[in-house]
Amino acid sequence: MTRPKWADWADEVRALDDPKLAHGKPEALDDILVLDLSYNNYAGCYCSSLLAEFGAEVIRIEPPGGDFLRTCTPYGIYHKGEGLNYLTEGRNKLHVTVNLETEEGRDVVRDLASQADVLLDTFKPGTLYKIGLGYEQLKEVNPRLIFASITNYGQFGPLSKSNMPDYDNVAQARSGIQYATGEMIPEGMTADNAPEWAVPTKAGPWSAWCISGSFMAVGILAALHWRKFSGEGQALDISSTEAYMRFDDYTHLWYQGGQNITERVAGLDNAIWLYTFAPTKNGGVFLGGLRLEMWQAFCDIMGKWDEWDVGSWKELGPFMKMEVRLKYWPGIVEFTSRHTSEELVQMSLEYGKNGRLAPITPVVAPIVSPEVTMKDPNWNERGVFMPVNDPVYGEIVVAQAQYKLTETPIRTKWVCRPIGHDNEFVYRKYLGIGPSKLGKLKAGGVI
Repeated sequence: MTRPKWADWADEVRALDDPKLAHGKPEALDDILVLDLSYNNYAGCYCSSLLAEFGAEVIRIEPPGGDFLRTCTPYGIYHKGEGLNYLTEGRNKLHVTVNLETEEGRDVVRDLASQADVLLDTFKPGTLYKIGLGYEQLKEVNPRLIFASITNYGQFGPLSKSNMPDYDNVAQARSGIQYATGEMIPEGMTADNAPEWAVPTKAGPWSAWCISGSFMAVGILAALHWRKFSGEGQALDISSTEAYMRFDDYTHLWYQGGQNITERVAGLDNAIWLYTFAPTKNGGVFLGGLRLEMWQAFCDIMGKWDEWDVGSWKELGPFMKMEVRLKYWPGIVEFTSRHTSEELVQMSLEYGKNGRLAPITPVVAPIVSPEVTMKDPNWNERGVFMPVNDPVYGEIVVAQAQYKLTETPIRTKWVCRPIGHDNEFVYRKYLGIGPSKLGKLKAGGVI
């Protein structure tokens, strides 16, 4: 059998960007210094993780008691004193402590900012300005500084003055997206009298914060690129809610054009068909057939070709109406519930080889548990769950190596650091502070 050309490419690119080889290669951002002043906010923490993975020296600045995020963990489980949530995003960062309530502490941050390329801020708008650490103030000591602020509502606008804490789920709730999530409200009912299970659901862990953190990381890279030519820094303002809104797809245009509101349709989709989750004998699957012939092929797999007169369908347009989809939905559920997820995947693959409409292959993907994902040979071969031998926390598995780059790959050098672990190193390197003065700062509650 002739070896396909793509297989040669797979071998070649594996040799070039295998995560196991990353530690011997250069880092794209190794000349960038980032001060991470994000507090009680996963968006900033996630953003600085992305930059740190690309090699930036990130100094995570916490209050002397540590960031609240260190206490976030499932079922109260801690590993060597750290919550599991924080362990995933403390990677590659130097950790120091500063008490911003003291003048000396603010001087420490100001001195660090005079040397930094980027400062990450997740405090409420105006907080850092009030203590002399705002963008306009730090710009005076470092015109090249990129001052990156992430908040739920942004630096201006009526809601920017809100006293409501910045939480991921606040951004989800205010975005308009979660309105259309969750089980469909039963016919004849409204949100006022619907059963308790027919409520919107939250997206996965920290979704809005991770999205805004990703947006900010891209914004910072763009600002660094512009600075290379202009010599000037700038202020960046990202609202987690606005960033999350970006993923509401067609919804805003649909409302603008006809005041249509995307309502809750459970696992179905208002815009495309077939595109849904369906139950199976041992769990569930995603079903996808975005073209008419793919939907027809899945109907054929279900044995409905003649019963539903599938061959006579000429376009997908009629299936864009929710009432039409709901007509066929019970038949889909009845069929998928009789088979395991694995059986449905194999049925689809076999149909793509020998079915009536071959090579048309409906998309079927099993919904798997984290355990199955972590044991999947594909992800393990690609290094995403490669353990990190951390000098403090031992062997830890964190999802990593999502970027595969041939010349400057990302890497996880260490997983996390305890509170204030790098005080001595950072303050000596950047501020020339020796052990004696460091001891006085600690005794005075400055660090």
